[in-house]
Amino acid sequence: MSQSTLLNYALSKPLIQTVPYFHALDDDALRDVAQEMLERHYHSGELIFLEGEPDAGLHLVATGHCKVYRMSEGGREHVLATLGPGDSCNEVPVVDGGPNPANFAALEDSTVWIISAEALRRLRRKHPALNDMIITNLAMRCRQLVKRVYNLSFLSVTGRLAAFLLEQSDEHSALSRRTWTQDEIAAHLGTVREMVARAFKELNEAELIVVERHRIEIIDREGLAKLV
Repeated sequence: MSQSTLLNYALSKPLIQTVPYFHALDDDALRDVAQEMLERHYHSGELIFLEGEPDAGLHLVATGHCKVYRMSEGGREHVLATLGPGDSCNEVPVVDGGPNPANFAALEDSTVWIISAEALRRLRRKHPALNDMIITNLAMRCRQLVKRVYNLSFLSVTGRLAAFLLEQSDEHSALSRRTWTQDEIAAHLGTVREMVARAFKELNEAELIVVERHRIEIIDREGLAKLV
């Protein structure tokens, strides 16, 4: 991890405006947000914060990709979310004052912007519109978690993989964020690599996707959607 540095507002403003918590703020408010942010750089695989530790603040991914995950007592990893530029995490402890609910680590060399809970409280008092945006986005996260629990509870591994591919693909039906390993996908789906390999084979044989060495292409989105 590099030392923390303050943000350059002119350079950071375009990305800050894409963050759901801040996109509706005026220029003065955005400038205040930028002034409260610290920038840190992390290497691939580097741990950013640990589950159970005191609140680490709101984290925003500026460049690269990071993962939010939990570990079982047996050492099995379950990925709760994979975040790219403009995505955020650790909102809950910033609001309720509790410890970090999950681990956060860099999947590749990444730049992360951080706002402490105290700084966010100052911003919320000065710019009340932030409160509505935080509530709205926490509600959206809750809906996403309900959907995720449903998928884990009621969908087969093949169905979960279909949902994952649809979520991660762009409008051109190519996985849009990064190169995924089957181990990473398994951790995201709550299963093991062998089951993911079997599910990929099933979707490939059904001609719903094409799997090449470093590329996955969806050729039948409607067919995948029927499995979800």
